[in-house]
Amino acid sequence: MKIGYIGLGALGRELARRFLPAHDLCVWDLNPAACKYLASLGASVASSAAEVGRQCDAVLVCLPRSADVHRLVFGPDGLAAGLSPGKLVIDQTSGVPGETRQIAEALARQGVEMLDAAVSASPHVVAEGGATLMASGPDAVYQKALPVLRVISETIVRCGQRVGDGQAMKTVNNAMNACARLGTLEMAALGAKSGLSLAAMSDYLNRGKARNQTTDKMLPALAQGRASTNFALALMVKDVAQAVALGAQAGVPMPITSMTLGLLQAGANALGPHAKLEDMVGVMASLAGTKLEAAPDDAAAGNANPEAPQVLGLLEDAVAALCCLVTFECTAAGLRYGLGLADMATVINRSSGWSEASRTLLPALVSGRQAEQASLRSVIDALRSACALAVSAGAPVMLLQVVRSLAEQGGNQLPDTADVSQLRSVYEAMAGVRYAS
Repeated sequence: MKIGYIGLGALGRELARRFLPAHDLCVWDLNPAACKYLASLGASVASSAAEVGRQCDAVLVCLPRSADVHRLVFGPDGLAAGLSPGKLVIDQTSGVPGETRQIAEALARQGVEMLDAAVSASPHVVAEGGATLMASGPDAVYQKALPVLRVISETIVRCGQRVGDGQAMKTVNNAMNACARLGTLEMAALGAKSGLSLAAMSDYLNRGKARNQTTDKMLPALAQGRASTNFALALMVKDVAQAVALGAQAGVPMPITSMTLGLLQAGANALGPHAKLEDMVGVMASLAGTKLEAAPDDAAAGNANPEAPQVLGLLEDAVAALCCLVTFECTAAGLRYGLGLADMATVINRSSGWSEASRTLLPALVSGRQAEQASLRSVIDALRSACALAVSAGAPVMLLQVVRSLAEQGGNQLPDTADVSQLRSVYEAMAGVRYAS
């Protein structure tokens, strides 16, 4: 089987490279340098997308947006012009499920099969074969695509028979990552405004219930004065906007995700089209009138404030509560859309959307058992104290205030003996879904 790959950006390049040298690979990209790199490794370079379609049995695509995929497929000298009945297209774009289904339906009319297989992994993880693929499409198409996908990774989660469900799964995961990222940065800015060092916060938050991808990767990197990601801010805005749109389409309120989108969009508007996600560190810090950067005496700082232990405890409670509610919020949208809870648990907890909260709550929800969590009343008290600290310090904590409001809503509805895991009922009522019982 001859393989084609179109879209050789940072991620697509590494995905395509997985097929070399063992497979016959043909590539195409608007950037000649990207094609030249793959050619140096043994790939052939087509003159157009249509030519890739003519030469190859299976064509994989990885572009920034679904609109780009549509132009690639149906535009002048596009991929569809070279495809013939029986050929296979695999879309690895982090795209919009409905738009991808429309592309699949149009290709089906010319006898071409299509599957989506979104990717959760950074380029260096893809290069090592460690990506998680979220695939969806009809059974026969999935079985046909499976040998191709296994070249990229053996970790493949089947997300459904509808084309686009894999992309919906990726959207849920990305939204959870973005919410935890900005929520963690918001609390880190509050901590910095209160006299804590990045090193102290990074160490403390990674010890227990507040731990997530951002505390694990970004905070230590910031404390060491190095970057943690090269991801484009515009693409993260796109990903979270797709999550909010998914919720709106399914009739699910997503208050934390919507606030996260607003902060990301404000950052993108202020920083311009070439900004990186890493630049949101400065945005979140500037909102609080502080900086989030390593200092020469960073290791010692954070112990000078006599109230440091109390402040660190409040930050931990706040981040943990946010991660808990984000787990409910995003999976509720996924459930209402039609994704399986067990599939979401598998993907999220091995991908960038993970947190200690998701790793505790999701397996419990899947099995129907009760997750052991802190009392809701004590968490509400901590959130109130954190919000009061923010007012005193002059730090606008917009995400924290949304989390507190949702927790207060749960506290008004649930018995005084409720724990945080019972906030699921708030989202069940808001979203019109039921978790496994």
